Amino acid sequence: MALDYYRPYVSGLSMYVERLGRALTDRGHAITVLTHRHRADLPAEEEVQGLRIVRARVLARLGKALVSPALLMAAGRELKRADVLHLHVPLASAAPLAALAAASAVPVVVTYHCDLHTPPGVFQSLVESVARASQNFALDRASKVVTYTEDYARHTESLAERPERVTWILPPVPDPIPSALRPADAKRHFGVRGSPVLLFLGRFAEEKGLPVLLSAFEAVRKKYPEAALVLAGEKDAVPGETVGARLSPLLADPGSGLTATGLVPPDRVAELFSFADVLVLPSINSTESFGLCQVEAMLCGVPSVASNLPGVRQAVRMTGMGEIARVGNAGDLAGKILQVLASPERYRRPHADVRRAFSMDRTSSEYEGVYTAAIQDGGP
Repeated sequence: MALDYYRPYVSGLSMYVERLGRALTDRGHAITVLTHRHRADLPAEEEVQGLRIVRARVLARLGKALVSPALLMAAGRELKRADVLHLHVPLASAAPLAALAAASAVPVVVTYHCDLHTPPGVFQSLVESVARASQNFALDRASKVVTYTEDYARHTESLAERPERVTWILPPVPDPIPSALRPADAKRHFGVRGSPVLLFLGRFAEEKGLPVLLSAFEAVRKKYPEAALVLAGEKDAVPGETVGARLSPLLADPGSGLTATGLVPPDRVAELFSFADVLVLPSINSTESFGLCQVEAMLCGVPSVASNLPGVRQAVRMTGMGEIARVGNAGDLAGKILQVLASPERYRRPHADVRRAFSMDRTSSEYEGVYTAAIQDGGP
């Protein structure tokens, strides 16, 4: 499996690869994760819970894109013993990796995690054009292209143009590790005051819709003056532009109702869900294709209010655990949050129902089927 950023970098994509890799390793497969050494202190190679991690030295950075000839050299070595090359895009080096696989007669599977959007600017537009060309090269040479949902596949140009190659497999989402703390103690641990509690879980990035959420939160506080908004995620070590600076005055004001927890380890995420009343996913564009945190929240009994984006709206549609708000509309987002808060019992579903809808075993089996078909086909 190849991707730009892997653990300890935290993103939906890196967690997806880690979870899928572990699930497949548990089924007896040998998985090597090929990625960039995005931090100098990371080992070039290690084994973590059965996954072999190979990290290549980075030569240059172009915004979020990483340039690494060493990655291609490592790929050349690894492909000699690989049955399948599984690319996780967006991935700047998708084209040369796909070409190397073709030269080695190794079939390619691509998982299309989300669309690609760079910040405004001539240089960034050039970077995006090159990255899209690289991505499309790989898509055209893949035996099979996987994305999370049919909804996202049908509304995303790069996928809709290649319907014969595209399939959809729901993402691997395990149950969050149960919290050892009582909800009140967890709330105190994170320094959260007030009720009800709105939770945002993700990167502090523009495309996540944080400005929209902040405006919506103001409206929510008119109804619930003691409401709290918890922002959980890494706000400093995120490549590219973030919105952390905009939040500083609010976070410094004890009366704002805002709390930023910083990065929360996976074994403590359930503590957040234990006292949250609603998860809010206000993303504004197709760089969000699903929102794994929605399923994690639902598995813990917490409903979601999500943007009406292809793929992102599917967790709520599949479970009924939440509401769907108009994209980028703070007023509608606030209205949907208030709707959930007014009648929380309407949005509760048994854990078993959510687990059946998002089965880890089914996800692993469907990927095994994709790999087997790719090997049998021998290529596109």
